[in-house]
Amino acid sequence: MKFNAKTLDAHTLLNRARTEAKEIYSSESTRRGRSLDKIVEASLYGLSAEVYLIEEHSFVDDTRKYKDLYDTEGNSVEIKVTQGDYYVPYVLDRANKAKSETWRGYPDILYVFIGNKKTLDYELYNIYAWNSRKFVVQTQHNAV
Repeated sequence: MKFNAKTLDAHTLLNRARTEAKEIYSSESTRRGRSLDKIVEASLYGLSAEVYLIEEHSFVDDTRKYKDLYDTEGNSVEIKVTQGDYYVPYVLDRANKAKSETWRGYPDILYVFIGNKKTLDYELYNIYAWNSRKFVVQTQHNAV
C-alpha cells in the first residue's frame, strides 16, 4: 500500500485533524506545551494513513475515544505513522506497552506506515498482530 497524502480528500483530513488536535490540546498532559497549530500539523501527518484506509480500502472510523479504525472484517485496528524504518522498534515497544495495559482496550491489529513529511509519500511498512505477548509481523510490506 502506497499513497501520497495530496491525493486524499483535504477537507476530510483537515476536519479530522482539527477535531483530534482540539481534544489533545484540551489537556496539558496531552498538549505537552505544544501550540494548537503544532498539534494540528502532527495530527495531519498521522491521520493521513487513516483517511487513506477509509477512502481506498473501505475501513470505517472507530468513533470510540482514542481508537482509530475498523478493518473490512470489523476488527479494531490501531494505525501508526513514523518517519523511517529505524523508528519502527520504538513504535512497537510503545504499542506493546499500551496493549499490556488492559484498561486501554488496545486493538490486536497494528498497521505501521512510513510517512515522508516533505514529499507526503506514505507506504505501509508492516501489519502486526498481537500474539498474547507482543505484536508480531502478520503481513510484511512487500507482500501487501
